[in-house]
Amino acid sequence: MNFNLKNKRVWWIEPMPDVYLEGKEILEKEGINVEIGRLQTEADKPYSEDEIIDKGKDFDAILLIAREKLTERIFANLPKLKIVVKAGVGVDNIDIEGATKYGVIVANTPVPEDYIGVAEGTVARLLAIAKKILICDRNVKENKWLSNYDKLRGVYIRGKTIGILGFGRIGSYVAKLMKPWGVKIIVYDPYVSKEKESLLDVNMVDFNTLIKESDFLCIHAILTPETKHMINENVLKKMKNNAYIINTARGAIIDEKALAKALKEGWIAGAALDVFEKEPPINSPLLSPEIYDKLILSPHVSGLTPEMERALTLAQVNCCIKALKGQVPETTLNPQAIRKWKEKFKNT
Repeated sequence: MNFNLKNKRVWWIEPMPDVYLEGKEILEKEGINVEIGRLQTEADKPYSEDEIIDKGKDFDAILLIAREKLTERIFANLPKLKIVVKAGVGVDNIDIEGATKYGVIVANTPVPEDYIGVAEGTVARLLAIAKKILICDRNVKENKWLSNYDKLRGVYIRGKTIGILGFGRIGSYVAKLMKPWGVKIIVYDPYVSKEKESLLDVNMVDFNTLIKESDFLCIHAILTPETKHMINENVLKKMKNNAYIINTARGAIIDEKALAKALKEGWIAGAALDVFEKEPPINSPLLSPEIYDKLILSPHVSGLTPEMERALTLAQVNCCIKALKGQVPETTLNPQAIRKWKEKFKNT
């Protein structure tokens, strides 16, 4: 199949600021009509399910990141929709089974600028919390210098154990970046082969071993029913009391109430979090002033760079164009939808 793109309509409901203009121009040169929605920076204004259904009826494609949730009800009520393209890898905000049921292809955009950038951001957070960078910075700016001396002591990283939960693209690259630091790297991922363990010179362990032995636990799993609240009160109590957690994956993998309790009561030493159960984390227990010095928090930007923004944007656009021409994108996540998806083109 290879269809004319004239009069096709794309709703870009969560574009990245500025860089989307290049993507919009590419789409429009193909004859596609582009509707720009609320920018990614308007994180506090997600489209509701009803808004997406009401506005989305005439669109052939939707481009998004992670703010909006696309449910089965949405797919059931958008008969023209053919493709949803997610910027980045994780698609936990999209009901893939629902999309498949109604012949909508779901594709993601695993570009190196994104997953390597997130890995770099993970290591940056690990080092920052280990070396007390934010506390040191604040002491100097507030003219405190060496007061609170005990809080300025960092962690000697050589010889420590780095635990990696989830060993896909990001987790694997974190291992590569940390190896020269003279650390031991242990990994829990039941879906990874022994060959990968040997290739990257890591030790595959069971979940309990990962939790009990990690000095730094880096979370890179995808969010599924199995991994939601995987890091809960029982797990946190098994960790070393001088251990740190770094999460740049999905917030809901950690039970935030349990983590706040663990930090207040000293079960673990600290955490660096780029993701939260609800974003932004209004009224989260993690915003309690009494645990400020044990946390580094950031607004889901661990991989954010100009290179990442452009690469993700162009990958989204190119994937969308290919699908609207009737060609199956290489990053299609639900090939079971292809038969019904092809039928949608018969009336276009």
